[in-house]
Amino acid sequence: TITVEVPGAGGPCLIATATYGSELSEEVQFLRNFRDESVLKTKTGSSFMAVFNAWYYSFSPGVARFIGEHPAVTTVVKFTLYPPIRILKIGAAVFSLFPTSLETGAVMSGLVITSLIGAVYAAPALAAFLGCSSRARRIAKKLQLPAIAFLSGTLAALSFITALEGPAILLMVLTSGVVLASLAMSALFVSLGLLYVAQWLQHSWPAGLHLHERH
Repeated sequence: TITVEVPGAGGPCLIATATYGSELSEEVQFLRNFRDESVLKTKTGSSFMAVFNAWYYSFSPGVARFIGEHPAVTTVVKFTLYPPIRILKIGAAVFSLFPTSLETGAVMSGLVITSLIGAVYAAPALAAFLGCSSRARRIAKKLQLPAIAFLSGTLAALSFITALEGPAILLMVLTSGVVLASLAMSALFVSLGLLYVAQWLQHSWPAGLHLHERH
């Protein structure tokens, strides 16, 4: 049984706890420590977590309850959680590279995490979609520079507002914007890269095969 009273900034990791069976499991402890001892000790991290928690706790109690009632699905959920936990561990390692500037560490860690999530989860689906539509591919290619400009501008604005200790609501908007922009840009560039590799293989494979047949 999983009970949620009022989840705050450091609320329980409901889905991970239900999946791994205990709040003392290695995975849950890592998630909690990274969040509480690293992310939440920064302004940018706390601002993003306020937005993230509003989204996460809107569905996680129901998902955790379902996992608790159906133990057979835990293996599938563990398999699903494996990539993001590994990605978060990479993000934690990046955060640790900036011991004298926690805000910089939080931003760099967030960029790495969201970029990897976009590459692993969103890029393959986007590549499949773009591969079916030449018009969508043309639009995607035109979006590359605007995507870079938007992420750069949002990062600059976030740095400026953080330095000035701006209002919390603005920090929430900007940190969420950076996360979404980073995820989208990663998915866009990786998907186009996958299409390029697929096209190269498509054209080079028959040529290599014919060359082999001649010999």
